[in-house]
Amino acid sequence: LSCSAQGNPKPMISWLREGEELATNAKYTVHDGSLTILGITRDDRGAYTCRAYSDQGEVLHTTRLLVQGPPYIVSPPENVTVNISQNALFTCQAEAYPGNLTYTWFWEEDNVYFKNDLKLRVRILIDGTLIIFRVKPEDAGKYTCTPSNSLGISPSASAHLTVQYPARVINMPPVIYVPRKLPGIIRCPVDANPPVTSVKWEKDGYPLRVEKYPGWSLTPDGSIRVAEATEDSLGTYTCVPYNALGTMGMSPQATLVLKDPPYFNVRPGGEYRQEAGRELVIPCAASGDPDIPTITWRKVGKPSKSKHNVLPSGSLQFLSLSKEDHGEWECVATNVVTSITASTRILVIGTSPHAPGNIHVLPSMTSANVSWEPGYDGGFEQTFSVWSKRTDFGPHDWHSMPVSGAQTWLVVPGLEPGTEYQFSVLAQNKLGTGPFSEVVTVNTTGSPLGTPEPLVLLTPPRCLTANRTQHGVLLTWLPPANHSSPIDRYIMEFRLGERWEVLDDLIPSTETEFIARDLVQDSWYEFRVMAVMVDLISESSNVVGVSSTDPFPPAELPDEGLARPVVAGVVATICFLAAAVLFSTLAACFVNKQHRRKLKR
Repeated sequence: LSCSAQGNPKPMISWLREGEELATNAKYTVHDGSLTILGITRDDRGAYTCRAYSDQGEVLHTTRLLVQGPPYIVSPPENVTVNISQNALFTCQAEAYPGNLTYTWFWEEDNVYFKNDLKLRVRILIDGTLIIFRVKPEDAGKYTCTPSNSLGISPSASAHLTVQYPARVINMPPVIYVPRKLPGIIRCPVDANPPVTSVKWEKDGYPLRVEKYPGWSLTPDGSIRVAEATEDSLGTYTCVPYNALGTMGMSPQATLVLKDPPYFNVRPGGEYRQEAGRELVIPCAASGDPDIPTITWRKVGKPSKSKHNVLPSGSLQFLSLSKEDHGEWECVATNVVTSITASTRILVIGTSPHAPGNIHVLPSMTSANVSWEPGYDGGFEQTFSVWSKRTDFGPHDWHSMPVSGAQTWLVVPGLEPGTEYQFSVLAQNKLGTGPFSEVVTVNTTGSPLGTPEPLVLLTPPRCLTANRTQHGVLLTWLPPANHSSPIDRYIMEFRLGERWEVLDDLIPSTETEFIARDLVQDSWYEFRVMAVMVDLISESSNVVGVSSTDPFPPAELPDEGLARPVVAGVVATICFLAAAVLFSTLAACFVNKQHRRKLKR
């Protein structure tokens, strides 16, 4: 920004922004009347004033800097919760130069105008506001605002719409199949927000009392669990779900039909052994009514990453068996009635060992007894080694110890007392090493000689402050930074002179403020607070002082506060002075009487 001025004498030139004079620094350079702004950002926009001045006066000229760039969202949308059929409104305000802003709104990943059921019920205002009319439950989700002025990358901001509606039944099947003489479920497919609180059932047009049927019970989602489906279960069922907003009505009728569960024509064998890299096919087939069951296979525990296929016959096929295929597998036959499973075990021969499991470490002062359960050996004899290191050492500081023979335990010696160690077990056979077992972390026991007592730590409360209010002096503080047990209570003390007195010694540990009431006028008070943990009292906090010179509320007759100790002190002083005066008067009278007797004699 250039600026020149003429005058006699020659004027000086300076630059100002928001009334503050700009000096040369990492952001601004002022030289020969020109102002250079380095690394322009959106924050640099605004008014800049050139000031030319001499001892004859000054003249000012202001220019406005506009920063071109993509929009900046100054008022992002916020999450909205509405009831069904209400209107929902999201605000989205942006600023930019040039200001030819257009706003686009998205529901999840789709433009709101491309969503069939939504496009007729939305409107985007010129200021970016999105209005959704007559909200439906399906409108719930994430809404994203994207302003644009065709410069740079457009920003975006998102918020979520939550729609609350009475409980409703969706997709109630016309026929419910339940396996004969097996456990079954009669479901009420409910959709509700807030969640369902209760479900009422009818059977053959009459209210159903589940407790009257032996073995029947209601599940938390309102479904009926049948322990054993018999002819008594037959009938037509309807359900009515409820939540805090009520219900949308009764479900369509569903007829319960008893069917025999699917059954296996061919079950897989109990165990299969095959070499790695070879093909393996495990048979499985099932039948059922009303339709042929669908056969799927799943690995128990960790899913297999290898390639396997389920043949049309239901058999499981491995074209090239791998180490990851080793383990328990289940054949699952499913139809509309229920699902049944059959298990088998695959042993893959010719691989490195599997990781040991169930690692257990029993530490002592200078050693640790490590035990484990061997994993599958891969078809060959395996040996073990135990690895250990201090937890605070690096990843390259592990030490290994071989295990002799087939034993599944080892004592690791040479450990330091009271130190944290990590242990792992590694298996190997003639084909190589397997994966490490899980890492177990334990602490060795401490030395019995000179064992220090457990550290009991209690630091004082922090940052005590005092502020006068119309109710008294408000004292606030922060809890202790460190304490080895929970805080029980706080003690607040005060003093007017040299002696500290207890103001309140039963302040709950959950409180971090206290109001001192009924202060004596024209006095200087000091306060401090201490924490109590079990039978330990912390050191006192910082001391704060406050003057009661300023007016305070008139003293009442409180049950607590400063009035009792102060009034008690004043009363005690007055009583003491009165007693002293009375004693002095009696003594003087006695002496005078004795003197008069002597004069008479």
